[in-house]
Amino acid sequence: MSHILTISGPRGGSGKSVTALNLSASMGLYNKKVLLVDCDPLGAVSRWSGVETVQCPFDLASVLRGKTPLDRAVVKTQFPSLDVLPAGTDLFALSLNLSRAAANEKILRLLMEDIRRDYNFIILDAPSSCGFLSIAAMTAADRLVAAMSGEDGWIGDFYALLKSVQYIRKSHDRDLKIAGISLNRCSDSQDWADGDVDGGGSGMRDLLYDNRIPDDRTVQEAVGKKTPLVLYDVNAPAARAYLGLAREIILSFN
Repeated sequence: MSHILTISGPRGGSGKSVTALNLSASMGLYNKKVLLVDCDPLGAVSRWSGVETVQCPFDLASVLRGKTPLDRAVVKTQFPSLDVLPAGTDLFALSLNLSRAAANEKILRLLMEDIRRDYNFIILDAPSSCGFLSIAAMTAADRLVAAMSGEDGWIGDFYALLKSVQYIRKSHDRDLKIAGISLNRCSDSQDWADGDVDGGGSGMRDLLYDNRIPDDRTVQEAVGKKTPLVLYDVNAPAARAYLGLAREIILSFN
């Protein structure tokens, strides 16, 4: 059975795209076939995965325009277990047109249903906003992974994201579940997280993944090499944390 996960955060700098890329690659190392869908017009995960978008004749934007079938737009990467659907340079302009009708927020869900049988996991990287593409990416998912920056105030960011989840549940009759909260760029010296969780409301602690992603300069080195961190340096502290996070998520579905 395949599963669709959307990685989302309410603002830039949350580590959302890095999480989407490394979670996808980590699942591949656990022998899971993964499709990473870049729903962010910035196209970060497309570039960081090594996909040269200028050489891709088709992408998510062309699929949404109805110019090509989804399976023709999927790009094979150098890593056998990981495929990527790149965003496309005109995805933002296209989203403005699609946003005129609320029913279009379901379009990614319909597209993913056509291809999910080919993968164990489909992971969507949603833009850091509450705009059309973010809502569409979350509407497509079975579960949502909330990527939060490891700093004071992340509880408020999480509750801001929950407003979008509540909108999707009500407006699109989707039982979108919160898979968990991934805390990124955490320092060893930080001791605020547990206190924040205790003040965050009932059930907040249960949503936190055990594997918090440490602040690790190797992450940016891997980005510069256009390679997932877990394949660039599997022994890096953040790489080990991403592998642990992937294992947590895989086991949660078993």
